Amino acid sequence: MTDQFRNITFPAEDDGFFAELREEVNAYFKNNGKSIYGNTSMYLKIAGLLIVYMFVFSIPFIFPVKPIHIFLCYSFLGVWGVFLGVNVGHDAAHNSLFKNKKYNQWFMYIFDLLGLSSFNWKNRHVSGHHVFSNIMEYDPDIQQSAVVKIFPQDKTRSFHRFQWIYMPFIYAIFIPRWVFYRDFKDIFYTRIGGFYNRPYPVFEVLKMFAFKVFYIFYMVIIPCWFTKQAIVVFITAFFLLMVCSSLTIVVILLTTHMLEDSNFPDPDENGVMPYSWSKHQVLTTSDYATESGIITHLFGGFNHHVIHHLFQHICHIHYPELTKILKKVAKKYDVKYQSRKYILPAMYSHFKLLYNNGLNIKHRPLA
Repeated sequence: MTDQFRNITFPAEDDGFFAELREEVNAYFKNNGKSIYGNTSMYLKIAGLLIVYMFVFSIPFIFPVKPIHIFLCYSFLGVWGVFLGVNVGHDAAHNSLFKNKKYNQWFMYIFDLLGLSSFNWKNRHVSGHHVFSNIMEYDPDIQQSAVVKIFPQDKTRSFHRFQWIYMPFIYAIFIPRWVFYRDFKDIFYTRIGGFYNRPYPVFEVLKMFAFKVFYIFYMVIIPCWFTKQAIVVFITAFFLLMVCSSLTIVVILLTTHMLEDSNFPDPDENGVMPYSWSKHQVLTTSDYATESGIITHLFGGFNHHVIHHLFQHICHIHYPELTKILKKVAKKYDVKYQSRKYILPAMYSHFKLLYNNGLNIKHRPLA
């Protein structure tokens, strides 16, 4: 299988688009006396997210509760845990929370505390997805499985015509599959998409096992001991947490790269992509609900995803202003910037992609 992988390269920038965009972004920070890293607002946001998570987690310990209350708390924790991951862990993985990389490494542990391997996440997302976004067989963040056809050029199977119906049920187990299967699978794979996953440190294997055991322990065993509720109550609550977190994270992620008009370019026989690096990022990435402050803050700026792919080392707290700059420069150079005003049309567009690919409807050519 390794023979099919070639070194992917991008042609040189063919106009002044990215040079001017980078100049304007740098001028924004210089003229406003701002740092590209997190600021006071960001750090207060982190504190608020953690306080809310810990308070809701502690409710069964503090108040007399019935199973229904525990189910509600854990469902909320499933959603809120995703908000913690995309706001804190994601920025930390990109070294954009703090100037000091060591601090970012510490805050990446939020993933491990939520049952996920921060080591695997950084490899897959930063070293894989951001390098090979939307390139078939290379992008490890986009599912490449016989179960679903995401890439229009992938093989069509007869059951794919129903994927727009059955995939929501598979999306509902996205997180448990990640926690209990995908992380362990990554240990044994030499390549994860286009990322070369060797050597794999023994320490990271031991850390992964330890954190996953600790996760089950503090989410299920300890609450069962201290609240005197039957363990089946917390197992059920944990299942609800997993489903709620799965549905939340797929809403955040699916709407950034996998829409009906998303582009999935292929390299040529020499591994050269058809567009420059900056054009590739813009053409393969989509924004949504960029005018919604609530979605921007809860989703960790994922709805401003194009600017994130172009400047991944900038904290998401700055994305709303930078997206305005991006729109202006993209319009000047006639670069196709894709965005939906609301999140629901973006979700609809994803399922339209599943529907079209299932019927092998030809993908729209690039504008």
